[in-house]
Formats: sequence, structure tokens, C-alpha cells
Amino acid sequence: MKKDLHQRLKALLFLVPYVVRHRGVPLSDLAGRLMLSEQELLKELDFLLMIGRPPFLPNDLILIYQEAGKVYVDLHQSLDAPPQFTVLEALALATATQVFADQEVMGAAATAVRVALDKIVKSLPQETRKLFFDLSDRFLLLPGGGVPHLELLRRAVDERREVDLQYFAASRGETTRRTVQPLGLHNHRGIWYLAAFCTQREDKRVFRLSRILKSKLSDCIFDPLDEEFDAAAFVEESITIPLCGGQEVVIRFSPKVARWIQERWGSEYLSTDPDGSVVARLHDVSAEFVLSYVASFGGEARIEKPEELRDRLRDQAKNALSGYV
Repeated sequence: MKKDLHQRLKALLFLVPYVVRHRGVPLSDLAGRLMLSEQELLKELDFLLMIGRPPFLPNDLILIYQEAGKVYVDLHQSLDAPPQFTVLEALALATATQVFADQEVMGAAATAVRVALDKIVKSLPQETRKLFFDLSDRFLLLPGGGVPHLELLRRAVDERREVDLQYFAASRGETTRRTVQPLGLHNHRGIWYLAAFCTQREDKRVFRLSRILKSKLSDCIFDPLDEEFDAAAFVEESITIPLCGGQEVVIRFSPKVARWIQERWGSEYLSTDPDGSVVARLHDVSAEFVLSYVASFGGEARIEKPEELRDRLRDQAKNALSGYV
């Protein structure tokens, strides 16, 4: 089977629950959905038989087979109940899961992985949760090719060297050039962030690595501002939208995208109406972020408050449409 590990894992994660829901699915139909030949699919079915406890006896946890051109799955009764993990097992699972929460690796499936990862982390005792975040800073399984700019920034942190960045500021929708003094890196739900002192802003800032367009290591060495600086805590605090504060922004999302929004934002920001639409109440977010975020849903979201932002988005949409008339 000529697929890399991540593509193969995505296929296997899809295969079992799909066949459980569609018992007796035709082999040819399942192979087509997985973009495999029937022969390749049969090899994957044989592989799944070896999933279980050491020494991995066939049919230990999953009995999957094809009969008269149709595929069936029978799961072990132990899978009907939620799994019980020790603290160390949950910690290992959460740490290893991070790579599959990366949208660049898993695509749309990353959202479901991040939701599951968040539940695992929240179930950990406070001390173990801190250990998880410490491990996240030090170790992460990376997809082939690694994360752009990560190794250069690691080196900059270790050697205390300034870095010249070309960075896309999503909140303002513009590309800027910055010289920063990297203080630490942190992975949050599969997304890498850099905590750094920005020499232009003369203050500490957080930069998302996926928005760094270019990075260049400088020969300038800087002195640490604070030996006790906690990069992970600074990133977590910076990227969290407060539950209360100054100006409130109210956004309504249609039932079509409601489930995705619920998985992305969490219940603390949301309320659900009887028609299935979801209302998000956000505080202290930039106008540029709100405008671009709502516009990205192509009519499945609208600003209800404040009115001036709703009017700005309407005017921007009219101007954009005028170019096609």
C-alpha cells in the first residue's frame, strides 16, 4: 500500500466506525471511499485483525471480515464501555495524540481529534496536566518534513539570537516585518506558537508559526528579559478569549455550521437556540478578526452586535460584489 503513515491511519480510523454503521457495505464501495483497490483493502482488513493486547492474537478486539463481497465488523464487548486509563496511560495518550490534532496533517479530522484531546487533558489531575504541557514544550511527533520555521526558532531560543520575521497578522489582515527576540515555543492543541519580545512594539507578543511567511536568523544576541519567564503560560493566557470584558460581540451561526462551531469554541462561549443556530458571545476581540471570521462562513454566520460591525461587513460585501457586476 503506497501511502504514508498518516494517510494510512486516517483510512483505518474511518474504516471501522463506517463499517459498524453500515454493516454489510459492499467491498467495492468501501474501497472506493478509501481510494484503495479491493486488494489493498483486503490487506488492511487482515492488518486490523491484529489489533488488540499483546501478543496481538487475531480477533482479540475486532473481528472484521468480508463475505459474499460485503464487509462486516464485530467489536469486542469491552469496547461498549468507555475505556479506563491510569493517569500515566492518559498522559501518554494525550502526548502522542497531538500530532494528529494538526490540521495540516489530518485536515478536517483534526477538529475531532482536538476535541478528544481537550477532553483527555481536562480529565488529568492538575499536576499531571502541568506535566503534559511541559512535555508538549519538549517533545512532539512531527509529520514528514516537520513544521516550517520550528527548528530555526528552537535554535534562536537556545542561542538567544534575534530573528527577522515576515508575519501575517490575521487580526488586521496585513503582512508585517518584525524583529523579535524568541523567548520560548509552545504547542497548543497541535498548533505551534512563539512567545517573543517584539523590538518594534517593545513588548512581549505571541506569533502563530503557521502565519510566519519568512524567518531569518540574525547574528544579534540578546540578553534574557526575565529568567523566570514561562512561555507556555504566556501563550495560553494570550490566545484565550476572555469570558467577560469590554465590548461584546455577538455572532449567530446557522444550524449548518453549528456543530463545527460547538467543537471549535466550547460551551462557555455559546448558547443554542431552538432552531439549531448557535450564538457566540465574545469579548475584547478585534474588529478585523470578527469581520474576516464571519465573512469566511459565506453567509452561514452574521454579526448581531455591535451594529457598526454588522454594517461594515455589509458594506465590504457590497464592494466585493460590485467587482463582479
